[in-house]
Amino acid sequence: MPFEPRFNYTHNMVRNLGLIESARAVVEVLPLPPDRVLWLHQEARQRATRNSTRIEGNTLNSVEVGKAVVAVGRTQTEMQQEVRNYWRALEWIEEQLEVHRSFSEEFVCELHCIVLVRGHGRRGTRSTYRTEECPVVDSATRRIDYGPPVPGDVPRLMQEMVEWLHGQAAASLPGPVRAGLMAHRFVSIHPFSDGNGRTARALATTELWRAGYDMRGFLSLEEHYMANLQAYYDSLQMGLPVNFYEGRHDPDHTPWLEYFLATMARAAEDLRKQAVVLYNPGNRPTPIWDKLHRVQQQLLTRLLVRGLSDQAETLAFSPSDVVEWFGVSATTAREWLDKWCDDGFVQPAKPSAQRVRNYVLTETWTKLLQTTLFSAMSKKT
Repeated sequence: MPFEPRFNYTHNMVRNLGLIESARAVVEVLPLPPDRVLWLHQEARQRATRNSTRIEGNTLNSVEVGKAVVAVGRTQTEMQQEVRNYWRALEWIEEQLEVHRSFSEEFVCELHCIVLVRGHGRRGTRSTYRTEECPVVDSATRRIDYGPPVPGDVPRLMQEMVEWLHGQAAASLPGPVRAGLMAHRFVSIHPFSDGNGRTARALATTELWRAGYDMRGFLSLEEHYMANLQAYYDSLQMGLPVNFYEGRHDPDHTPWLEYFLATMARAAEDLRKQAVVLYNPGNRPTPIWDKLHRVQQQLLTRLLVRGLSDQAETLAFSPSDVVEWFGVSATTAREWLDKWCDDGFVQPAKPSAQRVRNYVLTETWTKLLQTTLFSAMSKKT
């Protein structure tokens, strides 16, 4: 039978949808200093990465997360790989949405393949659904907290979820409601042996961004989940029986949506307050960040993370850095860098050298990065 989620709008849900919309209106239109735009984008990405992996037991702190994200050619622990993969997954989502790629099972499997930590050897580009039973077990008590559907039902359930998302019923819903329903259904299906929680949270982010709720890339829900992890888990379970077929197959999603929208409203309100504080009506800077290609924005964010992590000799980067950070070939990295040189975005670190080994941002973007680094370091001290 097709997936037809059930829920009722409550007063709290309607109120929180209103708060989200009003906060979005403020964040989207207020002109902000360019260095603060870059800093807020980097902060949101780092918080999302750190907290989504912390929910799964990752103990790296913010500084360690930053070092793992920009590490190149170094052996990394599983926790370092987790944060590095999640950061890259969020970048990949941005890139897919920029080319208007539609949501599909292939999209989900490719995203999961990026999120999942794998051993040494060549990685594939797409995960496959699980073929074994995969109960969710409490690590302390060894008690089964959730029994997902049997493997044979996973392909059908995933197909039904995707069909629902492309249907008229889903299209008529507010973006945050649709994102919450999709994330809950995905984690209930539990289609993979590992990484379902991280992928579900990334998919919620995907749908929010697709629906216009990215709030300039500043929005992050994960730290609000982490603030009360038991409430997050309880809301996912909604007091239902452990077995998928005894309640989670066709639940009333109202309790989960109340939690999800309340969480999003808190995150959006925090952003609204930050934007109001940073707004300077006498200074309306050109939104140069918005003129950049998505990967150029991501490069700036990576260099900011490196600057905050290493605090020295951080503004130069090599083609091999681009290869590792963005998962592209050496040829593609060189093509990007040649085009960015032509566009006036980067330049060789040593223009007179016969072979270019390192690049730096051009003056406009170097000043932006240095100003952002100074502001961020001043805030920390």
